[in-house]
Amino acid sequence: MSTESTFFRLFRRRGFSETLEILADFPNKEAVQSTFFKRLSDVNSYPNTYFRVKDDLISHDIVAYKLNKNNDKVIYLTKKGIEIWNRIQEIEEIL
Repeated sequence: MSTESTFFRLFRRRGFSETLEILADFPNKEAVQSTFFKRLSDVNSYPNTYFRVKDDLISHDIVAYKLNKNNDKVIYLTKKGIEIWNRIQEIEEIL
C-alpha cells in the first residue's frame, strides 16, 4: 500500500517540472506547440519528455490545449497549473 501523494508522484516524473517551467516563461503561460517543443530542445530535453507526462497533466487539469486564431495548436497552463507553479516557486524561496 502506497501513501505517496498525487503531487509527489507527478512531480518526480521526468517532464513535469520541465513542462511547467517552460510554459511559465512564455507570455500568458501559453505557447504554440511547435514553439514549446523547440524550447524543450533548447534546454537539452526532447518532446518525449513532455509526452511521458502529457496525459497526467491534462487529466489533472494542469495543462490544456486550444487553437489560436491561426488554427495553431496552443498548449497552456490552466489556472490550476499556474497555482501549482506559483506554489513550487514559493517553496523554492523558502529553501
